[in-house]
Amino acid sequence: MAKGPPGRPLHRTLTFWTMCGLGLGMLCGAIAPEAGERMRFLADAFISLMTMLIGPVMFTTVAGGLASLGGRRPLGSLSLKAVVYFEAVTTLALVTGMLVGNLVGLLPSPGTDPEKDAGEVASLQRQAQSFGNGSLSLDAVVPHSLSSAVIGGNAVHTLVVAGITGVALVLAGRRGAPVLDLINRSSHLLFCMVRIVVTGAPAAAFGGAAYTTSQIGTVPLGGLAGLIGAFYLTCAVVVFGGLGLLARAGGFSLWRLVRYLRHEILVAIGTSSSGPVFPRVLRKLELAGAPRSTSAPVLAGGYSLHLVGTCLYIAMAAMFVAAATGSGLSLGDQLFFLAMAMIVSKSAVGVTGSGLLTLIATLSVTQSVPLGAVGLIIGIDRIMSEARAVTNLIANSVATLVITKWSGQLDLDRLTHTLSARRPPELDWPEDDPTVVEIHISDGT
Repeated sequence: MAKGPPGRPLHRTLTFWTMCGLGLGMLCGAIAPEAGERMRFLADAFISLMTMLIGPVMFTTVAGGLASLGGRRPLGSLSLKAVVYFEAVTTLALVTGMLVGNLVGLLPSPGTDPEKDAGEVASLQRQAQSFGNGSLSLDAVVPHSLSSAVIGGNAVHTLVVAGITGVALVLAGRRGAPVLDLINRSSHLLFCMVRIVVTGAPAAAFGGAAYTTSQIGTVPLGGLAGLIGAFYLTCAVVVFGGLGLLARAGGFSLWRLVRYLRHEILVAIGTSSSGPVFPRVLRKLELAGAPRSTSAPVLAGGYSLHLVGTCLYIAMAAMFVAAATGSGLSLGDQLFFLAMAMIVSKSAVGVTGSGLLTLIATLSVTQSVPLGAVGLIIGIDRIMSEARAVTNLIANSVATLVITKWSGQLDLDRLTHTLSARRPPELDWPEDDPTVVEIHISDGT
């Protein structure tokens, strides 16, 4: 029988079954499109379960991580480094997307009737407004209550409350030790829950792949094929070119990091979302030498402030639909769009459909393109979301390791050993899951 890594049969790895799910899903969607379309509920159910856990996981890991920094100076330094990195990289991604989008706009593209497509976009516009991206108000950043910030599904709200809690625990000193102890214990329990839910990844990959494949035959691609190909190519160049250089500057190999996160990448492809794999990516980076005190806040912040794939998508799509209307955007309009996209895109989250909602929200603010024109790309959004999700995942992983190194917290020897190991750790196996998260039991002193 074929073998996986030494000592473990291939058929006993979750990665193997996830790959099987992807393959069978694509086969199902191609052979029986109607049945494949109905399989979407498998991916949606998995995403819903993981989304239910992401908020509490993000809160406990970020709050506990910041509290363990041990002082306000390290916290301020980490925050400054992360913000500078996130702003620089996402701005470059937006500029790159606009440049490529302008080039793609020169190709023959199907025209669109904004009035005809306006009704199709109306429901998405309402979702974008409830999503928190439809305006520049503080509602997109400041939560209404503590509970809604943790269970409301808005990553920015969760990050804000977790950051305040972590700083408060630092200020509280020894009196906050019992609360920190409870947070660390809760985090450990939540990761056990994640381990249970993630066993459904193969089924989710099957459902997502079946649905996506079934949609390819029903979408009249035509001139849209150029946009799809250009987007996938741009994502590949950004990942293996730009992020590869950042990884090399950080002292590690991007190819080995991709191999290390192969299972999470497969899940992101199958579900078209990088959100469900947040807990597993965090644990794997921690196992590789990035302590939770820095990796948790940076990775959590990246899921809202550093979505490179989403930035590429909204910039390219906006330029494409503008060209499709026959008007295009002047240099001034493009600069205004860039400024607004830098702000509005920060409240996006790595869940399926957030890229399209962010695009609609940005265009609603800038009013540079008729919203009805967005109907032109609704049909291909799912096809493009896989590249978007994988790019977001890899970019945030690289950012976490690079910023952790800048902070002097990265165990580079451990990272090199873990990424180059013949059998990288698999979190699905207890022997590969040592107690990375230290549970500090308060003694009352």
